[in-house]
Amino acid sequence: MENRIPTAIVYQRRADEFSAAQRRCEIRDRWMSRLRLTIFTAAVGLFIQGWDSGQGRPWYQAAGVALCGFFAAVAYHEFVRRQGLRNRILRQINEEAIARLNRNWKALPETPAVVPPHHRATASDLDLFGHASLFHFLCSANTPIGIRVLRDWLLEPAGFQEIKRRQEAVAELAPHLDLRQRLILEGRLLADRGRVTERFVEWAEAEPWLAARPWLAWLVRILSAASAMLLIATVGQVVSAERGGTALFVVFSLNLFITAAFGGRVHDIFTRIRLRQGEVERYLRIFQLVYLMPHTTEEMVAVRHEAAIRGGGVLARMHQLNRIAQLTMLRHSALTALLVYLPLQFLFLYDFHVLNVLESWRARYGEHVRAWFLALGKVEALASLATLAYDNPGWAMPEVNALADCLEASALGHPLLPDQTRVANDVPIGPAGTFLLVTGSNMSGKSTLLRAIGMNVVLAQAGAPVCAERLHMPPVVLATSMRIRDSLEDGVSFYMAELMRLKAIVDLARDASPRNARLLYLLDEILLGTNSKERHIAVVRVLEHLLRRGTIGAISTHDLDLATSELLVGTCHCVHFCETLHDRHAQRPMTFDYKLRPGVATTSNALKLLEIVGLEAGEAWQ
Repeated sequence: MENRIPTAIVYQRRADEFSAAQRRCEIRDRWMSRLRLTIFTAAVGLFIQGWDSGQGRPWYQAAGVALCGFFAAVAYHEFVRRQGLRNRILRQINEEAIARLNRNWKALPETPAVVPPHHRATASDLDLFGHASLFHFLCSANTPIGIRVLRDWLLEPAGFQEIKRRQEAVAELAPHLDLRQRLILEGRLLADRGRVTERFVEWAEAEPWLAARPWLAWLVRILSAASAMLLIATVGQVVSAERGGTALFVVFSLNLFITAAFGGRVHDIFTRIRLRQGEVERYLRIFQLVYLMPHTTEEMVAVRHEAAIRGGGVLARMHQLNRIAQLTMLRHSALTALLVYLPLQFLFLYDFHVLNVLESWRARYGEHVRAWFLALGKVEALASLATLAYDNPGWAMPEVNALADCLEASALGHPLLPDQTRVANDVPIGPAGTFLLVTGSNMSGKSTLLRAIGMNVVLAQAGAPVCAERLHMPPVVLATSMRIRDSLEDGVSFYMAELMRLKAIVDLARDASPRNARLLYLLDEILLGTNSKERHIAVVRVLEHLLRRGTIGAISTHDLDLATSELLVGTCHCVHFCETLHDRHAQRPMTFDYKLRPGVATTSNALKLLEIVGLEAGEAWQ
C-alpha cells in the first residue's frame, strides 16, 4: 500500500486551517459591524446637515453615496458571516472525523434513523443503529432521503453485482476528501432547516392548489386584465378619470377581498417549500457538487444520469425554480413591499400569478423531483462508505461471490473498536451443512466475535470495505439471536421469546434459496432460560434443522458437550478463547488476549470471577 500522511494528521491540519479562517471571519465580522454603524451615522449626519444648511443638494448627494456604501457594507457583511458559518461547520466536520477515528462517541454527532419493525431484532443484536453503533460510526448523510438510503443499504443486502458497482464507486470517491466534506457541509446547511427537502418533494408530488380551483384562476386573470385595461384607458383618457377611478376602486376592492380570503393559503405554500429563505439556492449548490463528483464508474454514471438527464437536468430546472423564488421576495423588504409589492398585489393579484407559474413548473417537472433527490441520497450514502474507505486504508474490499460456499475472513476485527485495542482473528464459516462452534469462558470475546462477523457481513453487502485483511463470502441472508428480552406486556417469558426468535430463523432457513442467498446465522448463548439438560437437547435440535437446510453459521456457548454430541459430530468446527489467571491480589487478576484458538475451551473462570468480586467459593451465605 502506498505511503500517505496519516488520516488523523490530515484531519487535524484541515481543522486548524478552517479554525484559522473562522477566526479571520470573526474579526472581519466585528469590523464590519462597526463600519456599518459608522457609515449609517455619517449618512444620517449628512442628511441633517443638508436639511439645516439650506443647501441640501450636495449634502443629500453625499448622504445618498454614504447610504449606497452602507448597503454595500451590509451585503459584504452578510457574505462574511456566511463564510464564517461555513468555516465553522467545516472545522466541526474535521474534528468529528478525528473523533470517529478514535471512536470518541460523545464527540461524534448521532444521526437518528427509524428501523422497520422486522429488522429491529438483528439491528439490536449487531448494534447497527443508535448510540455507538455502526450507523453512528458510518453516516455522514444529512438529507432525509440520504439517511434512508444508507439505512436501507445496511438493512437490505444488495445483489453481488450491485455490491461490485458500489465498491467501484466507493473506491472512486474515497480520494476526493474536499468534495465529500463540501457535500456534508451543504447537507448540514439544508438539514438546519428541518424537513425542508421532504416537504419540497411532497409538494412536487402533491395535487396543485390553484389549478384545482379553475374558477379562482380565471377570476384572477379576468380581474388582472380588467385592472390593466382600466389603467391604460384612464391614462390614455379613453375614459374619464372619474369613471376610470371608480371602476379601478371596484376592482381594487374585489382584489382586496380575494387576497384576504385566499392570500394566506398562497403564502403558506410559499413558506412550506421555503422559497423566500434561499432553499432553492441551497439545492443548487448541493446538486452542483453531484455534478462535480467523479463519474467514471458504472454506479456514479447512473447516479449522475438521473440528475443530469431526467427532466432536462436538475441544475437547469433548479435555476428556473430559483428565478420563480425571486418573485416571492418582493414582500419581504419594507421598501419594495410598499412601493412595488402592494400595488402589484391589489391591482393585479401578484401572488396568485406567481403561484400559477410555480404550479406550471411543478406540472412539468414535479414527477422528476424525487428521482433527483434519490440520486443525491445515493451520492450521500456512497460518500459515507467512501469516508470509511479513506479513514481505514488497511481495510479490504470484500469478495462476494455467488459461487462461494464458505465465509472466509483473514484478520477480521470489530469495526467499532479503535485500532489500538482491536484484536483481529481468522474466521472460517462453512461449507454448507457445518457450523462454527465458539467456546470460552466469560468475557473472553465470544459475543464480540459474533458481532464482528455480523457487522462486517452487513458492511460487505452494503458495498463498503470491511474490517479485515480479506473477506470472501457468498451472498447471505443474515439472522441473529443474541439479545433476547422477555415482555411482561405481551406475557412472553425469556425462554419463549428465544424460541420465537429461533422459530423465525428456522423458517427463514426454510425459505432461503442457496442459489440466491444462503442463510448465515449467528447465535449467542441461546436458550439460557431453561435447565442445562433440556437446553442441550433443544440446541442440538435447532442446529439439526439449520444444518439440513444448507445454512452456514456460528454459535457461541458454554455447553462444551455440543462438540461431542453424536448428532453434530463432523458438522462443527470448534474454536475457543481463553484467559490467563494471575494472583488474586494482582492489579488485573485475569487477562484476555482475545485470540481465537482451535478446539474446545479447556478453561473456565466462573469461580475465579466469584472470588474477584469477593464471594469465596466456600463462603457461607447468610
